[in-house]
Amino acid sequence: MKTVHKVASLSIGVNIFLLVFKLTMAFFSGSVSLLADAIHSSTDVISSIVLLIGIRISGRKSRQFPFGLYKVENLISLGIAFLIFLAGYEIIREVFFENRGMLLTRPVAAIATAVTAMLITFFYSFYVIKKGRQENSPAIIADGKHIRIDAVASLIVAIGLTGRLLHIHAEKIATLFVAAFILKSGWDILKESLRVLLDASIDLKTLEQLREIITSHPAITDIREIIGRNSGSFTFIEGNLVVKTKDFARAHQIIEEITEEVRRQISHIDRIVLHYEPGIKSTFLIAAMLSDGTRWLVSEHFGEAPYIGWIEIHLEENRILRREVSTNPYTDIEKGKGIKVAEHLASRGVDLVLTRESFQGKGPEYVFTSQNIKVLKISEEFINTDLILRIYQEKTGRELLKP
Repeated sequence: MKTVHKVASLSIGVNIFLLVFKLTMAFFSGSVSLLADAIHSSTDVISSIVLLIGIRISGRKSRQFPFGLYKVENLISLGIAFLIFLAGYEIIREVFFENRGMLLTRPVAAIATAVTAMLITFFYSFYVIKKGRQENSPAIIADGKHIRIDAVASLIVAIGLTGRLLHIHAEKIATLFVAAFILKSGWDILKESLRVLLDASIDLKTLEQLREIITSHPAITDIREIIGRNSGSFTFIEGNLVVKTKDFARAHQIIEEITEEVRRQISHIDRIVLHYEPGIKSTFLIAAMLSDGTRWLVSEHFGEAPYIGWIEIHLEENRILRREVSTNPYTDIEKGKGIKVAEHLASRGVDLVLTRESFQGKGPEYVFTSQNIKVLKISEEFINTDLILRIYQEKTGRELLKP
């Protein structure tokens, strides 16, 4: 049995216990207000039974409901919100308008019962809300807040009984303070339930986390759209991504990698649908590891080269946009330099890597292959304009305008 089923079943047991306890002590003490609180607990038993049935139904899928019946949980939350409003109304009506006498034959026993019921429901509500948040169950969270309102009701009874005993009418003052709390709790549940039922977007924090996960993949060049919605305890995500490859199999693999990472970092996801399209680049970026950044001398050792040379070419205009040299940020690490440098080049959107070293069977080869980056082994020691012109023509079939 799932955790939410256990919590819902436990709520039934707790409410039945409170009902029997309050009824017994109400007749024993002669307290009308305690009897009214017991009657209120009887409605909580019914509410808990409906909660358990609804949670069991919400986990089902069928041909008619391929996306599941998860929103049954939100419908239950909506009903609990109205029960909270009703409980608040009954408390206010009882205190301000009924003005019934307390037939107290055993006042201390009645007060002790109300306080005990208040403590049980108050601390149990924390447990239910905690479990509801762990399982991302809106119905369980709403039930926990409803239970907390029951604690408030018992508190009002305890204050009223104590006040009557001491000839102090304190229940009306206390009621005014808790009325705002009751309305706020009910409104929060009502608002969140309606948001989900109307397919409102998931929260901005989760959307931003999604964007960070997706853009951290070096093969993603842009996010056209990313949206999500909640349904009961689960989240549905859709997106349209631009991938840096025209190979269908590789693009599918990239989407699978991103989907797996999203599921790993974000819990309670039912379905992720990510569409992809090949990116249309306006530039062509060439990189080479250099031992001399001034003369553009190509290094014979890929990972240990002190410099990286960058040549960016505008594809439409067939001209070099920039030629620059940067330092290798991984020269000081002891192991895995080649892989780190390869990942660094991939993250910068490199299309072609010029090298004098063979990568066959080595880490950089797997990085470049997975990111669809071409590698060209050259015999030339220096990179000059003529070499770039020749390589560009071989790779694109177009002539590069001389600078």
